[in-house]
Amino acid sequence: MRTGVSYMGHHNPSHIAADMRAMAALRLDDVLVCTQENDFVWFPGKIRFTPQIAQDHGIRPIALFWGALNLFGGGRSSQFLLEHPEGFQVGRDGSHRPAGCYVNPRCVQRIQEMIDTVAEAGFAGYFVDEPTPLVDCFCASCRAQYAAWGGDDLATADAEQQAAFRRRCVVDYVQKIAGYCKANHPHLETMCCLMPHDRDLWEVVSRVVSLDNLGTDLYWVNQERAVEEAAPLIQEMAALCQKQHKVHHEWLQCWAVQAGREPRIFDQGEVLVRARPDALYVWAWEGQVGTRETCDDPALAWAKACEVLTLAKEV
Repeated sequence: MRTGVSYMGHHNPSHIAADMRAMAALRLDDVLVCTQENDFVWFPGKIRFTPQIAQDHGIRPIALFWGALNLFGGGRSSQFLLEHPEGFQVGRDGSHRPAGCYVNPRCVQRIQEMIDTVAEAGFAGYFVDEPTPLVDCFCASCRAQYAAWGGDDLATADAEQQAAFRRRCVVDYVQKIAGYCKANHPHLETMCCLMPHDRDLWEVVSRVVSLDNLGTDLYWVNQERAVEEAAPLIQEMAALCQKQHKVHHEWLQCWAVQAGREPRIFDQGEVLVRARPDALYVWAWEGQVGTRETCDDPALAWAKACEVLTLAKEV
Protein backbone atom coordinates (compact mmCIF):
# COMPACT_ATOMS: atom_id res chain seq x y z
CA MET A 1 0.00 0.00 0.00
CA ARG A 2 1.40 3.39 -0.99
CA THR A 3 1.27 6.05 1.68
CA GLY A 4 1.52 9.78 1.48
CA VAL A 5 0.59 13.10 3.00
CA SER A 6 -0.57 16.49 1.87
CA TYR A 7 2.04 19.16 2.52
CA MET A 8 1.57 22.92 2.72
CA GLY A 9 5.29 23.19 2.05
CA HIS A 10 7.76 26.02 2.14
CA HIS A 11 9.66 28.23 -0.27
CA ASN A 12 12.99 27.70 1.51
CA PRO A 13 14.78 24.52 0.37
CA SER A 14 16.42 23.93 3.75
CA HIS A 15 13.00 23.66 5.40
CA ILE A 16 11.69 21.46 2.59
CA ALA A 17 14.67 19.14 2.95
CA ALA A 18 14.13 18.77 6.70
CA ASP A 19 10.51 17.78 6.15
CA MET A 20 11.40 15.35 3.39
CA ARG A 21 13.89 13.61 5.68
CA ALA A 22 11.12 13.16 8.22
CA MET A 23 8.75 11.86 5.53
CA ALA A 24 11.37 9.38 4.34
CA ALA A 25 11.74 8.12 7.91
CA LEU A 26 7.99 7.40 7.86
CA ARG A 27 8.50 5.44 4.61
CA LEU A 28 6.08 7.69 2.73
CA ASP A 29 5.83 7.10 -1.01
CA ASP A 30 4.06 10.28 -2.12
CA VAL A 31 3.90 13.90 -1.06
CA LEU A 32 0.94 15.90 -2.33
CA VAL A 33 2.24 19.45 -2.44
CA CYS A 34 -0.44 22.06 -1.83
CA THR A 35 0.66 24.77 -4.22
CA GLN A 36 -1.38 27.95 -3.98
CA GLU A 37 -1.73 30.57 -6.68
CA ASN A 38 0.57 32.82 -4.69
CA ASP A 39 3.31 30.21 -5.02
CA PHE A 40 3.29 30.82 -8.76
CA VAL A 41 3.75 34.56 -8.21
CA TRP A 42 5.63 35.41 -5.00
CA PHE A 43 6.89 32.16 -3.43
CA PRO A 44 8.07 30.05 -6.38
CA GLY A 45 10.59 28.17 -4.26
CA LYS A 46 7.94 25.67 -3.24
CA ILE A 47 7.40 24.69 -6.87
CA ARG A 48 11.01 25.02 -7.95
CA PHE A 49 12.73 23.09 -5.16
CA THR A 50 10.24 20.52 -3.81
CA PRO A 51 10.20 18.01 -6.71
CA GLN A 52 13.93 17.37 -6.75
CA ILE A 53 14.30 17.35 -2.96
CA ALA A 54 11.40 14.90 -2.67
CA GLN A 55 12.87 12.65 -5.34
CA ASP A 56 16.27 12.78 -3.64
CA HIS A 57 14.57 11.24 -0.60
CA GLY A 58 12.74 8.58 -2.61
CA ILE A 59 9.38 10.35 -2.46
CA ARG A 60 7.16 11.03 -5.45
CA PRO A 61 5.98 14.69 -5.71
CA ILE A 62 2.38 15.31 -6.76
CA ALA A 63 0.98 18.80 -7.34
CA LEU A 64 -2.32 19.85 -5.84
CA PHE A 65 -3.66 23.37 -6.43
CA TRP A 66 -5.01 24.18 -2.99
CA GLY A 67 -7.65 26.89 -3.14
CA ALA A 68 -7.12 27.68 -6.83
CA LEU A 69 -9.81 30.02 -8.18
CA ASN A 70 -11.07 30.22 -4.56
CA LEU A 71 -12.30 26.66 -5.13
CA PHE A 72 -10.82 23.20 -4.60
CA GLY A 73 -10.18 22.90 -0.87
CA GLY A 74 -8.98 25.53 1.56
CA GLY A 75 -6.37 28.27 1.37
CA ARG A 76 -8.57 30.37 -0.87
CA SER A 77 -6.68 33.45 -1.98
CA SER A 78 -6.81 33.68 -5.75
CA GLN A 79 -4.25 35.95 -7.40
CA PHE A 80 -5.78 35.13 -10.77
CA LEU A 81 -9.24 36.39 -9.82
CA LEU A 82 -7.77 39.64 -8.51
CA GLU A 83 -6.45 40.26 -12.01
CA HIS A 84 -9.31 38.63 -13.94
CA PRO A 85 -12.62 39.49 -12.25
CA GLU A 86 -14.44 38.13 -15.29
CA GLY A 87 -13.57 34.70 -13.89
CA PHE A 88 -15.78 35.07 -10.81
CA GLN A 89 -19.06 33.24 -10.39
CA VAL A 90 -22.23 35.26 -10.89
CA GLY A 91 -25.49 34.75 -9.00
CA ARG A 92 -28.86 34.33 -10.66
CA ASP A 93 -29.57 37.99 -9.94
CA GLY A 94 -26.27 39.11 -11.41
CA SER A 95 -24.61 39.54 -8.02
CA HIS A 96 -20.95 38.80 -7.35
CA ARG A 97 -19.79 35.48 -5.89
CA PRO A 98 -16.33 35.31 -4.27
CA ALA A 99 -15.22 32.11 -6.03
CA GLY A 100 -14.22 31.44 -9.60
CA CYS A 101 -16.05 29.31 -12.16
CA TYR A 102 -14.36 26.25 -13.65
CA VAL A 103 -16.76 26.36 -16.61
CA ASN A 104 -15.18 29.67 -17.66
CA PRO A 105 -12.62 28.88 -20.42
CA ARG A 106 -10.18 31.51 -19.14
CA CYS A 107 -10.23 29.94 -15.68
CA VAL A 108 -9.59 26.52 -17.18
CA GLN A 109 -6.76 27.97 -19.24
CA ARG A 110 -5.12 29.35 -16.09
CA ILE A 111 -5.27 25.95 -14.39
CA GLN A 112 -3.71 24.42 -17.49
CA GLU A 113 -0.94 27.04 -17.45
CA MET A 114 -0.23 26.15 -13.83
CA ILE A 115 -0.13 22.46 -14.78
CA ASP A 116 2.48 23.31 -17.42
CA THR A 117 4.58 24.96 -14.72
CA VAL A 118 4.48 22.07 -12.26
CA ALA A 119 5.05 19.50 -15.00
CA GLU A 120 8.16 21.35 -16.16
CA ALA A 121 9.33 21.64 -12.54
CA GLY A 122 9.43 17.86 -12.20
CA PHE A 123 6.20 16.87 -10.47
CA ALA A 124 5.10 13.31 -11.17
CA GLY A 125 1.34 13.78 -10.88
CA TYR A 126 -1.46 16.30 -10.81
CA PHE A 127 -4.35 16.01 -8.37
CA VAL A 128 -7.82 17.48 -9.09
CA ASP A 129 -8.93 18.30 -5.57
CA GLU A 130 -12.61 17.88 -4.68
CA PRO A 131 -14.38 19.23 -7.78
CA THR A 132 -18.01 19.75 -6.83
CA PRO A 133 -21.11 21.18 -8.54
CA LEU A 134 -21.34 24.98 -8.65
CA VAL A 135 -24.95 25.23 -7.54
CA ASP A 136 -25.34 28.98 -7.71
CA CYS A 137 -23.36 30.20 -10.73
CA PHE A 138 -25.16 31.79 -13.66
CA CYS A 139 -22.20 33.47 -15.30
CA ALA A 140 -22.02 33.93 -19.07
CA SER A 141 -19.89 30.80 -19.41
CA CYS A 142 -22.35 28.60 -17.52
CA ARG A 143 -25.27 29.96 -19.52
CA ALA A 144 -23.42 29.45 -22.79
CA GLN A 145 -22.45 25.90 -21.86
CA TYR A 146 -26.00 25.06 -20.88
CA ALA A 147 -27.21 26.30 -24.27
CA ALA A 148 -24.45 24.44 -26.10
CA TRP A 149 -25.58 21.20 -24.48
CA GLY A 150 -29.10 21.70 -25.76
CA GLY A 151 -30.69 23.65 -22.95
CA ASP A 152 -32.75 26.81 -23.19
CA ASP A 153 -32.06 29.30 -20.41
CA LEU A 154 -30.14 28.10 -17.36
CA ALA A 155 -31.77 30.75 -15.18
CA THR A 156 -35.25 29.44 -15.91
CA ALA A 157 -34.42 25.73 -15.93
CA ASP A 158 -36.09 23.66 -13.23
CA ALA A 159 -34.16 22.26 -10.28
CA GLU A 160 -33.67 18.82 -11.80
CA GLN A 161 -32.34 20.24 -15.07
CA GLN A 162 -29.97 22.53 -13.23
CA ALA A 163 -28.68 19.73 -11.00
CA ALA A 164 -28.02 17.50 -14.02
CA PHE A 165 -26.17 20.35 -15.73
CA ARG A 166 -24.02 21.05 -12.66
CA ARG A 167 -23.06 17.37 -12.37
CA ARG A 168 -22.19 17.25 -16.05
CA CYS A 169 -19.96 20.31 -15.60
CA VAL A 170 -17.94 18.50 -12.93
CA VAL A 171 -17.35 15.54 -15.24
CA ASP A 172 -16.52 17.87 -18.12
CA TYR A 173 -13.97 19.72 -15.98
CA VAL A 174 -12.24 16.52 -14.88
CA GLN A 175 -12.15 15.34 -18.50
CA LYS A 176 -10.68 18.64 -19.69
CA ILE A 177 -7.98 18.72 -17.03
CA ALA A 178 -7.02 15.04 -17.12
CA GLY A 179 -7.14 15.09 -20.91
CA TYR A 180 -4.92 18.16 -21.02
CA CYS A 181 -2.38 16.44 -18.79
CA LYS A 182 -2.27 13.33 -20.96
CA ALA A 183 -2.04 15.30 -24.20
CA ASN A 184 0.68 17.69 -23.04
CA HIS A 185 2.43 15.99 -20.12
CA PRO A 186 1.82 12.25 -20.48
CA HIS A 187 4.20 11.43 -17.63
CA LEU A 188 1.81 12.99 -15.12
CA GLU A 189 -0.40 10.62 -13.16
CA THR A 190 -3.87 12.18 -13.20
CA MET A 191 -5.66 11.95 -9.88
CA CYS A 192 -8.99 13.11 -8.46
CA CYS A 193 -10.79 13.03 -5.13
CA LEU A 194 -14.58 13.25 -5.04
CA MET A 195 -16.26 14.04 -1.75
CA PRO A 196 -18.79 11.66 -0.17
CA HIS A 197 -21.65 14.09 -0.71
CA ASP A 198 -20.87 13.91 -4.45
CA ARG A 199 -21.30 10.14 -4.42
CA ASP A 200 -23.65 10.36 -7.42
CA LEU A 201 -20.62 11.47 -9.45
CA TRP A 202 -18.30 8.62 -8.46
CA GLU A 203 -19.36 6.18 -11.15
CA VAL A 204 -19.43 8.59 -14.08
CA VAL A 205 -16.09 10.20 -13.18
CA SER A 206 -14.55 6.76 -12.81
CA ARG A 207 -15.26 6.30 -16.52
CA VAL A 208 -13.08 9.26 -17.55
CA VAL A 209 -10.47 7.49 -19.66
CA SER A 210 -7.69 10.03 -19.10
CA LEU A 211 -8.03 9.78 -15.30
CA ASP A 212 -5.58 7.35 -13.68
CA ASN A 213 -6.43 7.52 -10.00
CA LEU A 214 -9.67 8.13 -8.06
CA GLY A 215 -10.64 8.25 -4.41
CA THR A 216 -12.67 9.93 -1.71
CA ASP A 217 -12.20 11.58 1.68
CA LEU A 218 -14.37 10.28 4.51
CA TYR A 219 -13.49 12.96 7.04
CA TRP A 220 -15.51 11.62 9.96
CA VAL A 221 -13.13 12.15 12.87
CA ASN A 222 -15.20 14.97 14.38
CA GLN A 223 -18.51 13.22 13.69
CA GLU A 224 -20.42 10.80 15.89
CA ARG A 225 -21.01 8.12 13.28
CA ALA A 226 -19.31 4.76 13.77
CA VAL A 227 -16.10 4.43 11.80
CA GLU A 228 -17.10 0.96 10.62
CA GLU A 229 -19.86 2.59 8.56
CA ALA A 230 -17.11 3.83 6.26
CA ALA A 231 -16.30 0.31 5.05
CA PRO A 232 -19.16 -0.03 2.50
CA LEU A 233 -18.31 3.37 0.98
CA ILE A 234 -14.66 2.44 0.67
CA GLN A 235 -15.65 -0.85 -0.94
CA GLU A 236 -17.93 0.97 -3.38
CA MET A 237 -15.10 3.24 -4.50
CA ALA A 238 -12.73 0.29 -4.70
CA ALA A 239 -15.13 -1.63 -6.93
CA LEU A 240 -15.54 1.32 -9.30
CA CYS A 241 -11.79 1.77 -9.55
CA GLN A 242 -11.24 -1.92 -10.18
CA LYS A 243 -13.90 -1.99 -12.89
CA GLN A 244 -12.43 1.02 -14.68
CA HIS A 245 -8.78 0.08 -14.05
CA LYS A 246 -8.05 3.07 -11.84
CA VAL A 247 -5.70 3.34 -8.90
CA HIS A 248 -7.83 3.60 -5.75
CA HIS A 249 -6.84 6.02 -2.99
CA GLU A 250 -8.44 7.05 0.29
CA TRP A 251 -7.85 9.99 2.64
CA LEU A 252 -7.56 10.04 6.43
CA GLN A 253 -8.38 13.21 8.36
CA CYS A 254 -5.64 14.89 10.39
CA TRP A 255 -6.84 18.48 10.07
CA ALA A 256 -9.18 20.49 12.31
CA VAL A 257 -9.45 17.51 14.65
CA GLN A 258 -11.20 18.55 17.84
CA ALA A 259 -9.60 17.99 21.25
CA GLY A 260 -10.45 14.55 22.62
CA ARG A 261 -11.23 13.05 19.22
CA GLU A 262 -7.66 12.17 18.30
CA PRO A 263 -8.15 8.41 19.00
CA ARG A 264 -10.73 8.34 16.20
CA ILE A 265 -7.94 9.09 13.74
CA PHE A 266 -6.44 5.68 14.47
CA ASP A 267 -9.85 4.00 14.67
CA GLN A 268 -10.86 5.22 11.23
CA GLY A 269 -7.36 4.60 9.92
CA GLU A 270 -7.67 0.94 10.90
CA VAL A 271 -10.83 0.69 8.81
CA LEU A 272 -9.07 2.27 5.84
CA VAL A 273 -6.01 0.05 6.11
CA ARG A 274 -8.17 -3.05 6.45
CA ALA A 275 -9.90 -2.13 3.17
CA ARG A 276 -6.50 -2.16 1.42
CA PRO A 277 -6.77 0.74 -1.03
CA ASP A 278 -3.88 1.11 -3.44
CA ALA A 279 -2.87 4.30 -1.64
CA LEU A 280 -3.65 5.83 1.74
CA TYR A 281 -3.11 9.57 2.14
CA VAL A 282 -3.27 11.76 5.25
CA TRP A 283 -4.44 15.36 5.20
CA ALA A 284 -2.26 16.98 6.42
CA TRP A 285 1.42 16.89 7.38
CA GLU A 286 1.89 17.36 11.13
CA GLY A 287 -1.81 18.02 11.70
CA GLN A 288 -1.66 21.09 9.45
CA VAL A 289 -0.04 23.02 12.29
CA GLY A 290 0.25 26.77 11.83
CA THR A 291 -2.77 27.11 9.54
CA ARG A 292 -6.40 28.03 10.05
CA GLU A 293 -7.28 24.35 9.66
CA THR A 294 -4.89 23.03 12.29
CA CYS A 295 -5.95 20.42 14.84
CA ASP A 296 -6.64 21.50 18.43
CA ASP A 297 -3.66 19.35 19.45
CA PRO A 298 -1.69 18.91 16.22
CA ALA A 299 1.12 16.92 17.84
CA LEU A 300 -1.24 14.32 19.30
CA ALA A 301 -3.33 14.14 16.14
CA TRP A 302 -0.21 13.67 14.03
CA ALA A 303 1.06 10.94 16.35
CA LYS A 304 -2.17 9.00 15.77
CA ALA A 305 -1.87 9.52 12.01
CA CYS A 306 1.70 8.23 12.10
CA GLU A 307 0.48 5.08 13.83
CA VAL A 308 -1.86 4.51 10.89
CA LEU A 309 0.88 5.18 8.32
CA THR A 310 3.08 2.66 10.11
CA LEU A 311 0.26 0.13 10.18
CA ALA A 312 -0.31 0.59 6.45
CA LYS A 313 3.28 -0.39 5.75
CA GLU A 314 2.92 -3.52 7.87
CA VAL A 315 -0.01 -4.84 5.82
